Amino acid sequence: MNKSELEEQRSTVPERDRYDLIIIGGGPAGLTAAVYASLFRMRAFLITTNIGGQTVEGSKIENYMGYEFISGGELIGRFQDQLLHHNYLDHRMAEVTAVQSFPGGFTVTTQEGGRYQAQAVLIATGMRRRVLGVPGEERLQRRGVFYQHVEEGALVAGLDVAVVGGGNSALQGASDLSRQCPRVYVISLGDWTADVAVQEEVKALDNVTALRGYTVQEIHGEQRVSGLRVKYLKSGEERSYDVKGVFIEIGWRPYADLISTLVDLNSEQPG
Repeated sequence: MNKSELEEQRSTVPERDRYDLIIIGGGPAGLTAAVYASLFRMRAFLITTNIGGQTVEGSKIENYMGYEFISGGELIGRFQDQLLHHNYLDHRMAEVTAVQSFPGGFTVTTQEGGRYQAQAVLIATGMRRRVLGVPGEERLQRRGVFYQHVEEGALVAGLDVAVVGGGNSALQGASDLSRQCPRVYVISLGDWTADVAVQEEVKALDNVTALRGYTVQEIHGEQRVSGLRVKYLKSGEERSYDVKGVFIEIGWRPYADLISTLVDLNSEQPG
């Protein structure tokens, strides 16, 4: 691209929409970057679909620097206050659909047709939830299949449920659900990977049953979840459990679609 072509590329975006830095994503990483950009007096622009990202869904955040315990909503509220009231940064609530490069910068396009340019783009779009990909999962979403326990737990109060996963989110979910559900099955491919303190808390609960070394084969139900079928990996034996809720907490995949044409991605890229 010669100089005239470069100027033509830049001229497609008004001067008011050109920045030193564009930050995409409004979770903790994006908000922290925005605060520092403000402190350094950069002409920066934050684009995000929401303020908070995944942290909003966190019922318990322990040992975050400066806090022994804080909820996700409260933590994001403090982030937002610091960004909007103490270190204000130009921002827009929108979904970014494309990031294109040209010599000397990048053009960022949003769903409603907005176009912005910057010398640098910081991608802080976080991750998307992993799914099981088994029969019944997609069809029964929000009809007994859930991906967070904080808001949905009340919908299965008094009913047996299953939690799929062995990390912190899964075991924290099992602990919370055990207070309102008669029986909670925790299904994991292998040993639990949650923090030791979280594991010990769940192990002490009488109404939690651990199914380690199992994989979910199918989620049953017509209008709502009525059960699920699992397979024991070592023997291939299959079992069915009459649960009315399935909470899937098996982690996240990086949301890298926006930059898939700009950088090389490894095996952890979204499928």
